[in-house]
Amino acid sequence: MAIRPPRPAIPESVKQEVRKRCGFGCVLCGAPIYQYDHMHEWSKGGAHEPDNLTLLCASHHEEKTKKLLPTERVRQANKNPFNRSRPESPAHVLHYYGDSFDIFMGSTQFTQTLSPAGACSLVEVNSEPLLSIRVDQESLLITLRLYGSDGSPLVTILDNELTYTTKSWDVQFKGRALTVREGKGKIRARLTFDPPQRLNLQRALFIHDGLQVDIDPEGIHVPDHNIHVGGGIWTGNYTKGIVAYDRHHKANGCENAFLCMPVDE
Repeated sequence: MAIRPPRPAIPESVKQEVRKRCGFGCVLCGAPIYQYDHMHEWSKGGAHEPDNLTLLCASHHEEKTKKLLPTERVRQANKNPFNRSRPESPAHVLHYYGDSFDIFMGSTQFTQTLSPAGACSLVEVNSEPLLSIRVDQESLLITLRLYGSDGSPLVTILDNELTYTTKSWDVQFKGRALTVREGKGKIRARLTFDPPQRLNLQRALFIHDGLQVDIDPEGIHVPDHNIHVGGGIWTGNYTKGIVAYDRHHKANGCENAFLCMPVDE
C-alpha cells in the first residue's frame, strides 16, 4: 500500500478564501477561534482545496473527529455559515482582570493601576471615548471601537466582549492576534491580546466627527494635521489618556489626561 507523503501546509491564499466564505468563524456557531477542517479527511485522500475546507471551533472539530458530529451536518453548515447571515460575529469573551493595565499603541506604552471602581478613558476623540478601561470588582473591563478607512465600524469590544464585522475583506484570528485587512497587504487593524492585563494595538483607527487618530508601529498620529507621538512609557494616575479634539469641540478633562492634542482646522 502506498504511503502518502507528509501533509504540506495549507497555502495562505486558500486559507483566506476559506475564511471569507465562512464569515471568519466556525460555520456552526460563528466562534472566531477556529481550526481548518478537511470535510473529506486528508488521511482518506482529501485535498487542500477551498471546496474541501471549512472552519470549525475546537469543540465542533473534536465532535467531528469523534464521530459525534456527522460530516454531512458540517457540509450543510459550510453551505450556509453561521456568520454569513449576520453583520457581526458573535461576542467572544476576553479574560482580563485585576486593577492594572499595560496598553501598547504602536511604540507607546500606557501603564496604570486603577483604584477600586476606577476608570480611564484612554483614547477620546472629539469628546467620544473610543478606548476605555474600568475596574468592576475583580474584572478589568475594556471597551474599544475601531473603524475602517471609510469610517464604518470594524472591531468592537464592550466590557471585554469582542465582535467584528463579517463584511471585511479578511479577518484572521491567529494565536493571540486579531488582524483585519481591507485588501491584500492592507492591514487596517491588528490587536494582540495578552490577558490578564496587556493589550497591544499595533494598527488601529479611531475616528469621530471627522477627526482621525491612527495607530501604527511607529506610534500615534493625527495624519491630517501632522501630529505624531512615538515611544515612551506613560505611567501615573490619570482619568484620561489621549484627548484629541478640533475647534468644534471642547477639551473635556485635559487637566487629568496623559496627553491633549488640540487640532486647529
